[in-house]
Amino acid sequence: LQEILMTAAADIKTPIMTCPLLKGKTNDDASQITDKLRKITVADIIKSMEVSVIPFAVHGGEVCSIHKLKINLYKPEHYPKHTDITEEDWEETMTVTFLRKLEDAIETHMKMLLRIRGIKIEKDNGPKSGNETDNDDSDSGKKAGGDDDDDDDEGEDTEADDLGADEQKRKKQATDEQDYEESDDDEKNEPSSVSGVVDPEMDDDEDEDGEVSKEETPEEDKEDTLEAKKEVKSVQQESKKKKRQRFVSGEKDRHIFAEGKGKTFEVHFKFHKNEPHILLAQVAQKTAQKVYVQNLGKIERCTVANCGDPQVIYYGDNPKERAEISNEEKKASPALHASGVDFAGLWEFQDKLDVRYLYSNSIHDMLNTFGVEAARETIIREINHVFKSY
Repeated sequence: LQEILMTAAADIKTPIMTCPLLKGKTNDDASQITDKLRKITVADIIKSMEVSVIPFAVHGGEVCSIHKLKINLYKPEHYPKHTDITEEDWEETMTVTFLRKLEDAIETHMKMLLRIRGIKIEKDNGPKSGNETDNDDSDSGKKAGGDDDDDDDEGEDTEADDLGADEQKRKKQATDEQDYEESDDDEKNEPSSVSGVVDPEMDDDEDEDGEVSKEETPEEDKEDTLEAKKEVKSVQQESKKKKRQRFVSGEKDRHIFAEGKGKTFEVHFKFHKNEPHILLAQVAQKTAQKVYVQNLGKIERCTVANCGDPQVIYYGDNPKERAEISNEEKKASPALHASGVDFAGLWEFQDKLDVRYLYSNSIHDMLNTFGVEAARETIIREINHVFKSY
């Protein structure tokens, strides 16, 4: 009640959505929707995880240790029944998204271990940009002014923290620049008719060369060209859907081998001989909980309910009349109960959901989506729901 009337928070602590199914739909139809809205992480599909270590090895002319991580995954048949996840989807997730997150997590964990051990992180001696030169000059100035205060441990910790933040900013900047360059290259290499719109200058050139105006083109030729454009557009849309992501490498990546095939994923990491030992399995488990194989919106959890739920609005076929319906009839009508607010996500299933009764206890979301009258009714309904238990 305090959250509704006094604070009026835009982001409430327990946002929910409810929506009944269309008449004639069954609980199986509701289960299909919940499976597609369910968030599935990499941790949900991991069957077992093995880590083996080669303590001494030579790679690239350097003495190092190699950690081999092997993850056995469940087959797609063990996934929720009605999901659209394929074997190619989880292979792409493991070899692109999960591997990138795991590299970043290892680098962050290694910096923490180095700070705990009191080891300073050495700077790279390679070419640097203007911003990095300025930062190095400022750092060198700090060091020159602080040579007499070597006993100040707090200063060293602050420098290490600042250096870690700078490294993260540089890594993020390098990744963003690489993504930007790749997107520019894709746009340059993409033909002008990808969007289905033909360049008018090209049309003018063709008209001049052929000395045929648009008015002189027969109607049959126009129909043929329109059909050809539609076919090209459909083929291009299909090719876009099949386009897969690519792994974005970083400056300090440690993996020397990565392969996802069948129901196994294996990756090898190289660590310098002077670096502290890392518990790779724990880092991989934490990272697996943060990477999603299926994530279709802001809905955290979705379950099958019925219209007898107090938070489900249902008045039968005609919502304007608001006719009273017996509890038995309400309990026989399936509905969805979701944690989180994502109206667009449920609107995609309007062939099975009766979106006329779509409701959320988030007053701000109801106001921004359906208007002030819907927000007013939501306030009244939520207050009644609070006092009804008393």
